[in-house]
Amino acid sequence: NGAKWKVVPEMMVYIRNMESDMNRFAETKHTQLNDFTQLGLNLQKNIDLLTSSCTMEGKAHDELHKWLLPYIELVDSLNKSKNIDEASQTFQKIKSSYKTFNIYFE
Repeated sequence: NGAKWKVVPEMMVYIRNMESDMNRFAETKHTQLNDFTQLGLNLQKNIDLLTSSCTMEGKAHDELHKWLLPYIELVDSLNKSKNIDEASQTFQKIKSSYKTFNIYFE
């Protein structure tokens, strides 16, 4: 009906932590693959905390999974990047996924 899906605060904190990490990372130039790898590890840590704190049920939970599962795959791809170009492209895809998230969730 045009309203955003609600994510419980206990889970939203981890999503916002990851988004903040992404925004801070985007503000500086990164020339080492290790920079992207460290970001990926930080994102994965928050994904683990997010999924272990899941208390959502129903349609909002199902809709969140439609965003979260591809997001998890992108973070995994970031962590497995073999060069800076691959990591940078994956970073941009992850960043774009937050635009999608913020359209549909609050």
